[in-house]
Amino acid sequence: MSSFKTKLILLLASSSLMVPSVISAATETADTPPYTYSNGFIQTYVHGTYVPGYYLNVDDNTVAAYIPGGVGLVAVDKDAVLPEGSRFLE
Repeated sequence: MSSFKTKLILLLASSSLMVPSVISAATETADTPPYTYSNGFIQTYVHGTYVPGYYLNVDDNTVAAYIPGGVGLVAVDKDAVLPEGSRFLE
C-alpha cells in the first residue's frame, strides 16, 4: 500500500507542476473570438449572439442562424443557403 501512495503522490505532484506551463501555452491572440463556458457548454460570441459550440473561423462573413428541427443556433457563412424555416439572427 505504501508503494501505491508514493506513486499517487508523485503523479499528483508532477501534474501540478505541469499545469502552469499548459495554461501559459494557450495564449489568446487578437484574432481569437471570445468564448464562454456556460451550463456545461462552450459558446462562441458571433456578432452579438452566443452560439453553442466552439467555432474557429469567426469573421465578418460569419453570422448566427436559427435552424428549427432540433438543430438550434449555429454559426454559418452569411451567404449560406439555409433550410426552409431558418433565419439569420441580427
